[in-house]
Amino acid sequence: MSTTNGIAKLWKPVVNVCDLSEGERFWSALTGLSPTGRHGDENGDQYSSLDDLDGGEDTPWMLLQLVPRDQASWIGGTHLDLRVDDVALAVRRTEAIGGSTVKPPAFYPSHDAPYLEWAIMQDPFGNQFCFVKWPLASPAMDQDQV
Repeated sequence: MSTTNGIAKLWKPVVNVCDLSEGERFWSALTGLSPTGRHGDENGDQYSSLDDLDGGEDTPWMLLQLVPRDQASWIGGTHLDLRVDDVALAVRRTEAIGGSTVKPPAFYPSHDAPYLEWAIMQDPFGNQFCFVKWPLASPAMDQDQV
């Protein structure tokens, strides 16, 4: 089996749920992953992380994303987050192979101290996915490396 150098590395699945507590209960029972924290942003978006508490850095994990009960307004019930070193470059390379940009690169959260950069993309069939750069290097860390 041959491999290719892709634009991004598969990072985690993101599952849309209408109730974070019920999502944590169900997906924990199904996968054996444990809820390890919730977070949100100034827009009211809310998320819950499920992790393998016994695993290391490369163990499977997933993110639950709180969405309105009217799922008809959301494309699909899941999407993939793909990890990249350069979000803008990944966006350009994906557009060059037929993908399209739904939301251009931005920081999350967008205020104070963002901890990731991301963009929402779409494949030629309408399936959405995200490019994520995480963790972000701090300005002090960048100065140390100069």
